[in-house]
Parts: sequence; structure tokens; C-alpha cells
Amino acid sequence: MKRVLNDKIDDETLRSELDKYLNEYHVDVDAAKRGILRKYGAIDSASAIGSSVVKKISALTGTEQNVDVVAKIVSSEHRSIRGKGIDKTVVSGTLGDDTGTASFTIWEPGSGEYPAGATFAFRNCYCKVWNGNIQVNVGNRGRVETVDADIEVSGAVAGAPAETKKIGQLNGSEQNVDVSAKVVSVERRTISTKNGEKEIVSGTIGDSTGTVPFTVWEPVDLALGAVYDFKGCYCKVWNGTVQVNLGNRGTVTPSFADVGDVEYFPSVQSAEPVNSEMKKISELDGKETSVDLRVKVVSVEKRTISTKNGEKEIVSGRIGDETGTVPFTVWEPADIVKGGSYMFRNCYCKSWNDTPQVNVGNRGRVEPIDATIDVAEVTYDRSGEECKIRDVHEGSGNVTVRGRVMSVEVRDVVIRGENRTVWSGILADETGRIQYSAWKDFGLKEGDSVRVSDAYVRAWKGIPQLNMGERCEVSRIDSDFQPVGTGGSLRTVGEIMRTGGGVDLDVEGLVVDIRAGSGLIKRCPQCRRSILNGSCVAHGPVEGVSDLRLKAVIDDGTGAIGAVIGRADTERLSGMTLNDAEALASKLGEGAVAAKLASMVLMKRVRASGNVTVDDFGPSINVNGIKAIEVDTAAEAKALLNDVEANLS
Repeated sequence: MKRVLNDKIDDETLRSELDKYLNEYHVDVDAAKRGILRKYGAIDSASAIGSSVVKKISALTGTEQNVDVVAKIVSSEHRSIRGKGIDKTVVSGTLGDDTGTASFTIWEPGSGEYPAGATFAFRNCYCKVWNGNIQVNVGNRGRVETVDADIEVSGAVAGAPAETKKIGQLNGSEQNVDVSAKVVSVERRTISTKNGEKEIVSGTIGDSTGTVPFTVWEPVDLALGAVYDFKGCYCKVWNGTVQVNLGNRGTVTPSFADVGDVEYFPSVQSAEPVNSEMKKISELDGKETSVDLRVKVVSVEKRTISTKNGEKEIVSGRIGDETGTVPFTVWEPADIVKGGSYMFRNCYCKSWNDTPQVNVGNRGRVEPIDATIDVAEVTYDRSGEECKIRDVHEGSGNVTVRGRVMSVEVRDVVIRGENRTVWSGILADETGRIQYSAWKDFGLKEGDSVRVSDAYVRAWKGIPQLNMGERCEVSRIDSDFQPVGTGGSLRTVGEIMRTGGGVDLDVEGLVVDIRAGSGLIKRCPQCRRSILNGSCVAHGPVEGVSDLRLKAVIDDGTGAIGAVIGRADTERLSGMTLNDAEALASKLGEGAVAAKLASMVLMKRVRASGNVTVDDFGPSINVNGIKAIEVDTAAEAKALLNDVEANLS
């Protein structure tokens, strides 16, 4: 450990720290090493404890979930991300080592600076592949540490290994694929993007195994009937059809490859032969990509909708057989009459509100048939059985719950240009609390005990929300439960990872880490956002107001969760006031405040309350109440000994 710390700590202090972690905090040796190394600013803790995976950039595959990378910043910028409940600043750019370069994003940059030419250790990163190239991400579980080293950066771009395929071999999941194909049709188009108008090239390419649509996102000249090598493509599936895309990292060059005879299909064809499966309505699961249905039309209407390419006429309604009915949409004009019997061929299905929806796209067709089909009276869906609020999670589909209305708020909103009124608030039972939105007036009043049936579940940042639509039924009941109070629902991190976040949850565990962005910070006096370099993302340059904050990691043995702790709770947990922090910062600098806070709260057992969100970077809790829990070590040791002896007997 002294070698890793470069003699930053003397023997006596090191022994004292190690004794404290082992005999006062009662953690294992590896955890003690990590804590001490982190506290004294080591960047090479992996070599001391042998628990991290360190890779060169060229060795990255894009699938890593926990990797360390030591690299030089080639370029960086602070960017604001807004939309869908997100309003934050990230740092992104390009990093590199002697084996190559990759793009990176730091999702919680705090007040740190990441200038070009500086070298950092990017700890506990996760990687992805986009456009065939590696992306390194530092989420709320990662950290970035300064390294005193000079790295010679290679200009090679790290990418996922390319594979070469025929058109008929594509499945739509490829991230870096090379194809040689003939241009069957081609056009230049101008589209609108968030950055303004952009010219693209699109059409159809093919070889002897099939044809697919393509898009080149940077203008190139392609000749009809000519053969090209499309390198570095990525593929997607839309309406059951593979699509080939070429981004700014791909290339198109003339080719002398023999692609065989290519048949031109006026409509875009699937790259693979279509083998539709015949099903009954009740057998649909909403995931079909090619299915045939023998049905009777229960209702039908023609509608005109607005698309990015202008107005379009579609046909929609409901179809059925002897097992049930489902909604349908035919996306190309068709003559369909109510009461008629038809064969819907090569359809694809989706689910909405846990009910399958049948779609006929440009690969499908609707054929009249001479048959009498009896239609079941029932509508086919999957209304969920009654469950407790604690068990409601994203993916639950339609659910039925009982609870007490804890709050009601009426708001006017605009949905797709239409003015709507929504009733929202909190519903609670004895197991938990959940946010709800009612899209019609059910007469909800605070204090009412209700049974809500046929509600559907949607989630925002992993927090499930109960939606009461037109099909929902709400009835008053006699209360037979005591609703849980604020912060009264204790969950393990393992449960949260399985079922998602929630409102007013409790998490109990050890504070095992303090992250960048903790300590003394400055906030915008108008919107209270934390500011960077004296500037607010919403209000520009401002005179910041001092505040105290902790960004901690709490581990309960089933997993770890990030916790954002405000000033009042930080003061209560640590004993350090804002005035204390300002005085310390004036003497030793702002970094000393975070270090002092860490020494006060690390390895404390706490119980934190607040709203828990879950996203790609893991779970996090926005703490609105926290308290330290005294641990009776002797009693816990005795209980553990009893369990061990019982298992041995």
C-alpha cells in the first residue's frame, strides 16, 4: 500500500488507519485497502487489491460493465442535455492511449476540469458500441482520477471487430458489418434534425440473397445499378425489415465484387424469406414480426394522420375471431368493410397497455375470404390480477390495486396539440406508495379508500406510475389497511434492481464511498442548480450561493445505490455545518471539505429515505431524510455465531 501511495502516508498513520477500518468499521481487508487508498488519493488501487479489470483501449469490446482505462484527453467539451425530465451537464469528447482512441462521456462531472492533453484514470467505466465504435462511459458508480503520466496517443479509432455478410444473412442487430451490394434504387433527401436540415442518401441495395433499404447519413454520389462496398455499417429492424445504415465512421467505395443477380422489388423486401405463422387472436403476445390472422372486421374507419413526410391515410379499427378481438392498423390505403371476413397476412404486432395490436405494413396485405367467422364477445387483453402497491413495477401491464388517496392535484396539459385535464397524486397501501395520473374525473378525494382496476403502468427513470385511462374503473371501499407513511417502505438494493424504483422508499446500509461533487458547492440563486465555473446552464454567469452536499454510495450487501444528500441531512449526518465548511475551505481549499466529510461518514450505517430512480447507470436515491444507525457489534456477532453453529449441528 505504501508503494501505491508513493510514501504519501507514514507507517504510524497507515497502521492507525488500517486498525480503524478492520477493528472499528469491521470491514474485510480488501474493503479496508480500498477505503484507505481512496482517502489518500491513490489512482492505482487495482494493483494493490487485484479486484479491477484494467484494459488498453484497443482491447475494449464494447460490452464491459466494470473496466478501468488510463488515457489522455484528446478533446473534451461540456454539453447540456435536456428533455424527458433530464436537465444536466456532461463532459464528452475523445480519449486515447498508445493503442487507439475512443469517445467518452462523464455523466457526473461535478466541478472537475478535463482539459485536452491531461491524463486521467477512468475507473469503473462501462462501454457500449455505436456506429461500430467503442464508447467509454463514466456513470454515477465510476470516478475520474488525475494521473501524473505522459501517454503517446495512437490515432487509430477503437471499434468492434467488423464482420462481412451477405444481405440475406443480416438480422438487424449488427453494429459493425461490411456488405458488398448493388444499388437498386437511390435518392437524395433533405430531412429536419435537431441541429437543422441535413441531406442524406437513401434507397435499396441488394445481392443474390435479397434486398434491404439503406441510408447513408453523409452525402455521397451513388450510381443506380453500380456495386459498392459498404464498410462499417450498423443495422436496425423496422416493421420487421432489416435496414442498413452508414454513419460518419463508415465508408462507401466502388467495388468489383460479384454480387450475383439482384431482383428489384418495388416494395422493400425482408432480407430473409418471410415464413408467417398462423395464429388465433388469443395466441398473440404482441411480439410477432410476421403472423397471419383469419378474422372478421368488427369496426373500421379511415383516418388521415400527420407524419414527418406529410399527411397519410390509414385504416384502423378492431378485428376478431372466436377467441377474442384486438385493435388493428393498416398503414397503406385498403378497402376494408365492417362485417367482412379477411386474411391478414404478414402482420407484425406490438403491445400497448398490455394488449396486442395488429399492424399491416408495406410487406403485409389484406385479402377478402369467403368464410363465416364467429367473433367472441370479449376483448382480448391481459388485465392483471389484484396486487399490492409494493409489487407494481415497470412491465406489470394492466393491474388492479387497493389504496388510500394521499393527495390530489388537478393540472391542464397539452397532449399532441389537444388540451387535457389530468388528476394526479399519491396512492398508498400498507406496503408502499405510488404516483398516479387519472385521465378522466373519477371524483378522487384526499382520504378516499379506493379499488382501482384495469389501470396501466408506465415508468419514468425506473419509478412505476399508475395511469387510470378510459377503461379504468374506480370504486370506493371500506379501508381495511393502514397506509404506509412517508419513508416507511424499506427495500433492499437487490429488490430495487429487480422491480425498479419508487416513491418514499427507505434504504439501509453502509456508506462505502464519497463521490466527486461532494462538499462545498455553489448554486444558482435563481434555479438552485449547481453551477460550473461560475456559470449556470439555464441563467449563464451568476454569483453562486454556497451550499453543502454529499454524493455518497450506500451498500446493503445486496447491491450499491448512489445517494444525493442535501445540506440539512449532510450537517445532521456529519456534524459539519456550512459555516464550518466555508471556514475549512478558506484555510485548506474546497477539497479539504470533501475529505473531512468522508472521514466523518465513511463506514457509517445509515437509513436513507427518498424517491428512488433507476436508469442505465444504476439506482440512485434523492435523500429527503437520513439518520445514522448504531450497530451493536457484539449482538450481531453472537447472532452470526448462533446461525453458524445451527447450520453445523
